[in-house]
Amino acid sequence: MKFWWPVFLIAACSVAYQLGIKEISGGMHPLSALTVTYMAASLTSYILYLLLARKGENRKREIFSWNPSALGLGAAIVGIELGVVYMYRAGWSVHSSFIVSNSLIVVALLVVGALVYGEKLKLRQLLGMVMALAGIACIVWGG
Repeated sequence: MKFWWPVFLIAACSVAYQLGIKEISGGMHPLSALTVTYMAASLTSYILYLLLARKGENRKREIFSWNPSALGLGAAIVGIELGVVYMYRAGWSVHSSFIVSNSLIVVALLVVGALVYGEKLKLRQLLGMVMALAGIACIVWGG
């Protein structure tokens, strides 16, 4: 269970995420909605950090330390969520938007992994990239 619980957490929260962002995509200004979302996420993260931090950890120093990667991640998350809101506003369905965007992410990460991290691409991964791109084409242009 130690191996699988994070996968189930991601799956459950991703479904909740898609449903929640689909609901806010038609109403208020996207950046206003994301501001409220991030205030809730910050409070939730802070409470969980206080509850789960290791004993003896300097919580104040940890919270106020500036990690450029964490700041970049925050900006990337805003970009992802803003893109999803506008994707739904443009008329994408829940199932198509998720499949298309995540297939493109998989292809991009395979390329980045190979070029930046020196990860080896196997034939089956290359075939998977071709199938993912073909699947996107079928979804988008298939009617």
